[in-house]
Amino acid sequence: MQLPQFEKWSLLAALRFLLASIVAFDHLREYVPIGAWSLIPKLGAFEAVLGFLLISGYSIGASFIKVPDGFLIRRVKRIYPVYLASIVLAYIVFVMEHGSHPPVLALLANVLFLNQIVTATSFVGPAWSLALEFWLYSLTPLFFTLKDSTLRKLVFVSFGCYVAYTCGRTLFHLDYYAGLGYGANLLLLAFIWLAGLRLARNLQNPVPVLKDIALIFTVHILLAAAIQFGWRWKHGGVPDFFTHDIVDNLLQACTLALVLWAFVRLARRPIQNARASAVLRLLGDISYPLYLVHMSVYFLLKQTGLRSPILFYVSAVAVSFVIYWVLDFYSQRRHLRPAATAGGGRLATGVPRGES
Repeated sequence: MQLPQFEKWSLLAALRFLLASIVAFDHLREYVPIGAWSLIPKLGAFEAVLGFLLISGYSIGASFIKVPDGFLIRRVKRIYPVYLASIVLAYIVFVMEHGSHPPVLALLANVLFLNQIVTATSFVGPAWSLALEFWLYSLTPLFFTLKDSTLRKLVFVSFGCYVAYTCGRTLFHLDYYAGLGYGANLLLLAFIWLAGLRLARNLQNPVPVLKDIALIFTVHILLAAAIQFGWRWKHGGVPDFFTHDIVDNLLQACTLALVLWAFVRLARRPIQNARASAVLRLLGDISYPLYLVHMSVYFLLKQTGLRSPILFYVSAVAVSFVIYWVLDFYSQRRHLRPAATAGGGRLATGVPRGES
């Protein structure tokens, strides 16, 4: 029996939900023992974020190409209702945990996406990467004035800074990206989002961009493995690297390989008779609130004494669905539009209904 073939935006929506779930399970370990589910965090929360950023850059690029006018307004309508709801939930958690109210200026900075610029952390923990995306959204019209060769140079300048900082985190115990201020993440992590943008711009010849992305992912995994091997060697634990650490590296590589495979598959050949999937698109839309609110939901559930990790996760998904259904009118209206193309087009053709 032949498996159903879904159009590209349905497939990317499913991928976004999978990546959000990896992050959600990674944070779940901080609230309850997760037992048999412990394999999921090994797929790599940071690798999931890299996948998010690649999909975001590609989707935003395709959206801007289709309708450049009013681009930033569309993004604000899309992200703000859910983001504000996540701030409200985080506010409730803060009051319950600390018995006091957070500083008004800190809240205002987060509402305006100045977190990670005037603050080192985000009030909504996972929103550190959303702030980076918002800055990149704002710069998108500028990026489209640049030649592809210039954009490629920016990708590798940013990636070079990322590699240097990653080494510095080990040598000098520098902060993780969620704890950086002064907009440093724009320099350190823009590379993968810009790679996605380049992919959207190179409609007819995506292969060179895909090769760049494959190179970036490969260097990232090899660098992580080399750093971990060096640490084990320094502390006399080289056998542990081969029995434990290398497994984690391989699983993280699997996450990035899945992301790359999705784009390679969509670029390689048209998908004949592909169809849109309302279920997959819904999962993609839920992935956004799931990414933002899961930690707040986990905290609230922990107060009840609940200990089942799968119920924690399912509850976070359920709350995310409610937030989407109540607040994300923009996405709901978008799904009512007729499809611009059949699902059989090449990678960068058609309208990104999951992101536009």
